[in-house]
Amino acid sequence: MKERDLEAIDTRVKIGLLVVSSATIVCLAAAALRENVFADWHRLRSQYARLLKEKATDARGEAAARQFEVRIVQNYLPEFGTADRCITCHAGVEDPRMADEPQPFTTHPGRYLEFHDPAKFGCTVCHQGQGSATEIEDAHGRSEFWDYPLLAPELVRSTCTKCHPREALFGDEGLIAAADATGKGAFASAQRLFESGRTAFVEGGCLGCHAIDGKGGTIGPDLTLVGEKTRHGFDFSHFGRDEPRSVTYWLRKHFLDPRVVSPTSIMPAVSSEQEADALTAYVLSLRRPLGQLFGRGRSTAPGSELSGRELYLEYCSACHGRNGRGGRVPGLRTPNLNNPDTLAAASDDYYRFIIESGRSGSRMPAWGEGHGGLSRGEIDRIVEYIRSWQPDGADVVEVRAAFGDARVGRSYFTGLCAGCHGRGAEGGIGNSLDSPTFLAIASDQFLAESIIYGRPGTAMPAWKHLPAQAVSDILAYLRSLRRPAPSLGEVVATGVGMGTRRNARVGSVLFHRHCASCHGDRGEGLIGPSITSPGFLGVVDDAYIYRAITEGRPGTAMPAWQHLPAADVSALIAFLRSFDSGPRLHLVRGPIERGDPLVGEIYYRTACQSCHGEAGSGGVGPQIANPVFLDSATDEMLFQWIGYGRPGTAMKGFLPAAQGPVALRRGQIADVIAYLREAGRKPHRPATRPGVGNPVLGKRLYEGTCASCHGPNGQGASGPQLNNPVFLRAASDGFLAATIVLGREGTPMKSMVRGQEGIGQIEPRHVQDLIAYMRSWQYPERWRTTRSIPEITMRAVEEGRKNYQAYCSGCHGPQGRGSRDG
Repeated sequence: MKERDLEAIDTRVKIGLLVVSSATIVCLAAAALRENVFADWHRLRSQYARLLKEKATDARGEAAARQFEVRIVQNYLPEFGTADRCITCHAGVEDPRMADEPQPFTTHPGRYLEFHDPAKFGCTVCHQGQGSATEIEDAHGRSEFWDYPLLAPELVRSTCTKCHPREALFGDEGLIAAADATGKGAFASAQRLFESGRTAFVEGGCLGCHAIDGKGGTIGPDLTLVGEKTRHGFDFSHFGRDEPRSVTYWLRKHFLDPRVVSPTSIMPAVSSEQEADALTAYVLSLRRPLGQLFGRGRSTAPGSELSGRELYLEYCSACHGRNGRGGRVPGLRTPNLNNPDTLAAASDDYYRFIIESGRSGSRMPAWGEGHGGLSRGEIDRIVEYIRSWQPDGADVVEVRAAFGDARVGRSYFTGLCAGCHGRGAEGGIGNSLDSPTFLAIASDQFLAESIIYGRPGTAMPAWKHLPAQAVSDILAYLRSLRRPAPSLGEVVATGVGMGTRRNARVGSVLFHRHCASCHGDRGEGLIGPSITSPGFLGVVDDAYIYRAITEGRPGTAMPAWQHLPAADVSALIAFLRSFDSGPRLHLVRGPIERGDPLVGEIYYRTACQSCHGEAGSGGVGPQIANPVFLDSATDEMLFQWIGYGRPGTAMKGFLPAAQGPVALRRGQIADVIAYLREAGRKPHRPATRPGVGNPVLGKRLYEGTCASCHGPNGQGASGPQLNNPVFLRAASDGFLAATIVLGREGTPMKSMVRGQEGIGQIEPRHVQDLIAYMRSWQYPERWRTTRSIPEITMRAVEEGRKNYQAYCSGCHGPQGRGSRDG
């Protein structure tokens, strides 16, 4: 190549190199100017410097303005492994003089910086964004490659959960409210949005489908760390081309119309855009805690135990509804929990086990520990809240068979009771109710409580939604199943007043068949009081004895023998009168004026309560506040027995001349009588006689005579459940004693007392021992196991199959796996 050509090439290379070098120098200079003179941070920092000079009204302000440097500043945060340069532009966050200036120079609102030193916490821990950037767009994280863009002001509260327990943030006394110095404007509006989002999340039952921290449902995705997810963790495939690809936008749209975002979702849409905004703010708060950095955890504060209502709303309401009448999840059919019939039949233990263990073959998950994360205590509180939907039940005081209409009661019985107790109350799945011996000893109160409160853990529902009149009607119907008692006139017409020897002989046979187990072979008293002593027969007339036989003593072991024919009642009275060899006692007239019941209560407690129990309810002595007894006994009779005692019994007289254990004057006895009359009109619990029997002996008797039918611990087998708190609360000692002595006619339950026609293994004096053992049962109130099935045989299975196909398969399917209508 020629030398001249080489020189030309060399010249061109040099010129090119000069041009490129000049361009590079220009670019570097422009970059330097852009970075240090025309950059966003430099421009804003310079503006702030001028603003400081304008606000310098004193020497201190002028000195601050002179010392201010237009340079990049930062907070180095080793705990977070980053450096925040936000204060380069937001230079006035801690300067109260800048409170009225616009962003980015304004003072930080509220009192947050009093508790969150920027030098320790920085800014991005709360606001997100790219803290190391110095350009506005990059610093706010609006770059395509930054995962956590700056949060909108109304969403900033969602990051508080990084350091603080969620439970400590909300309410007027919460940390957010404490840090808000204004309590108004946009700041307070953002706080309300965050709190309303929490309320919507909790009361909307979101945890019924979603879990947080291992607690909640499994139908939807786990939300524990959803606030930390980036936009790359969400599916935008069903979004329009022009729609934003941001986490907040995805969440908001999902709340407004879940099926548009996730076509397979069964999540219901929220009711308004405001609710969607609020839920978005709250869901973004579900983040991993940073408490280990600052000595704070996420545990619930002491004393913040959730109530049953709060737990139900949080975990159950999405599927079952806020009021238990069905939720709003599309395509999900759930049982109506707030249903009178369901609440009547389902026991607390039924609910407990369904909640704890779930229901296979359905969408109902297990909520117990290890599954949904609820403790047994929390499940108990949910069950208590569900049970609160059930009414308290009719007032037993307002229920009487005499108040009811038997024809109406029959309709109720056919619709509600006949399925278990038989159309004629002859028994079926449930006990026989038309048994004469049962109706003879079951008081109106016992029947009313059995209907209203049922037998939890058995097939007997609690009909608490029935009004008092309806229960009275059912009682009237049950009473109508008995033969009407003969009238006193019919009894007299058979010759009772003549006291013939033949009549007495017939009465002796009847007495030994029906009465001797309680009153002794000669009426001297065993379980029941003596009824042949001169102090009794010499005082009462035939009408009194007639009423005692036909009406009994409700709540005691004395049945109402109204089903006996007039001739039998006449014979029994004749037999008793055969012991009345002396003249009738002349009753001493007591005080003319009525006594004071308030004063009489004091004397009663001093002289009478140790034998006759509190308020005359019965103890080692008979129940004397019994309404039938008090209606039959005149004041003269009561005065005679209190003043002079009852010869042949443990009852001593209390008049000074009788030399009894306590001396009472005539007026004081009148006060006691007034008190008894008052006590007899008041409702009281069925009488129990604590301390009378021996439970250790009673246990041996029970194991030998009762356990084979009623189960080893009274839990029930072929016979009904005895170890039932509601039954034992309703049943008086007298009811239990009469059932043991008489059995239950028309059922396998025979008399258990020796000398009767039943098994006959118990001496009458030991009946109270057996009752004392039954009263000693410590039945678990909660989480009871179901009782064992008494009979599992081919015959029983086949019979059950036929009944299931006839009565149940139409709704529950041939194999019990449900049907379209069930």
